[in-house]
Amino acid sequence: MNFRIQNTIYSFSRWLNLLIEPKKEWEAIALETPNVKSIFIYFAFPVIAVSSLLSSIGAFIHTGSLSIGISQFVVSFISLNLGFLTAGKMIELLAPNFQLQIKTSTIYQLIVYSGAVFCLFHSFAKLFSPYSFLNQICLVFELYFIRVLWLGISPLLPIAENKKPGFTIVASLLILVLPLIFERMFSVIFTLPVTI
Repeated sequence: MNFRIQNTIYSFSRWLNLLIEPKKEWEAIALETPNVKSIFIYFAFPVIAVSSLLSSIGAFIHTGSLSIGISQFVVSFISLNLGFLTAGKMIELLAPNFQLQIKTSTIYQLIVYSGAVFCLFHSFAKLFSPYSFLNQICLVFELYFIRVLWLGISPLLPIAENKKPGFTIVASLLILVLPLIFERMFSVIFTLPVTI
């Protein structure tokens, strides 16, 4: 039990550090050698679960339906995980175009850690009614993950400076678009109100 609490505290302290001091946190991440499984179990799942919970609270507030709130939790949790997994596979396939040979775990470090910032603001946006000022502000802040990703590329990847902007654009689009595509698809399947 104590082990799980420590892992949860680790996940949220890393999440906070990526928001506040991303450069310093990436330097610490660069010293680690995790595998993909540990990145998802110890960081992604807790972070995505909290983000999904915020999304489900937002759905419940706006609809007053507990079943829609629960469905929204499931949809958000699956969509974010599938989006990050698929983004990792696609970046792995595209890496040779940037003259990169990257370990799979390094790819997922970049995607999951920078994507966690996207998750936070995306779920906060769902707490507010669509098209409200606060909703739009949260949607703009979603893009902060691009800066976090940019700061993480140099410490983690042996990439030429002229290739870095292109890699950042491709990775950012995959991190942003794939979870949203999955979310829209599952929202249609579960007949949830689409708020993207």
